[in-house]
Amino acid sequence: MLSNPRAGWCDFELGDLKVQASYMTDIPFDWLRACLNGLKYVIPASFYLDEEGSECLITSDWDVTYIIRRHSGKTELIQPNVSLRQFAEMLLADIRKDFESWVCWCSFQLSEEQYARRKAMLTELLAETEKQLETYMTHDIQNY
Repeated sequence: MLSNPRAGWCDFELGDLKVQASYMTDIPFDWLRACLNGLKYVIPASFYLDEEGSECLITSDWDVTYIIRRHSGKTELIQPNVSLRQFAEMLLADIRKDFESWVCWCSFQLSEEQYARRKAMLTELLAETEKQLETYMTHDIQNY
């Protein structure tokens, strides 16, 4: 789904879509927070991806994911066969796999203090999201 980030860019590939995402969106934090809320409250989660000239809005729920891509004045709808649970699993795996690169995702140089704070926050957010995913998978997907 997400490639190893380099110089503020990464590839995003899901279903038939493959695009590049820029650091204009803080993917590890924004996407994990969206995922966490979707899993916790059993609501659709939305993820924004900035291609610097184009953009994608990704919405995922218990059953399906929709990607709306605006590019060159056109809007395209892509529907990969992926649930929120699967999206969360892929996101967590990709961030864990390239953790140090995701800590430094922003394009500017971090001070040692900023790096340590960002690393601690990302570690905590990953653990929280993984815990919520376990809870989500053990319960019926109903919010009553």
